[in-house]
Amino acid sequence: MDALYYVVLCLFVLVCILLVVVILLQSSQTGGMGAAIGGTAFNAAFGGQGADKLLVKITTVLAVLFLSFAITLNMLDTPGASSNLGVEMTADEEEVPVDNQEDNSEEESEEN
Repeated sequence: MDALYYVVLCLFVLVCILLVVVILLQSSQTGGMGAAIGGTAFNAAFGGQGADKLLVKITTVLAVLFLSFAITLNMLDTPGASSNLGVEMTADEEEVPVDNQEDNSEEESEEN
């Protein structure tokens, strides 16, 4: 089960990085990072609107993967973490109230 956690975690990080890159490559109304980094290459390969439509579809797929991996990581147990959920405390583990110093001083004054 530990291996599954680390595989999902690595895929989650990869999807996060790809999502950031794809979002930055999208062209905005003011040009944005997409025009500066490689907007001309995308436009030459897919046409003016083809690149934008493709990047929107890729962003949608990556966003769905991001949410799926986030929920999956939440449901998986973290390796090395001890979980006491659903376990009742035994008599030895129950919390015992600690006497206050005022109570002890009152008892000592009553004895004298």
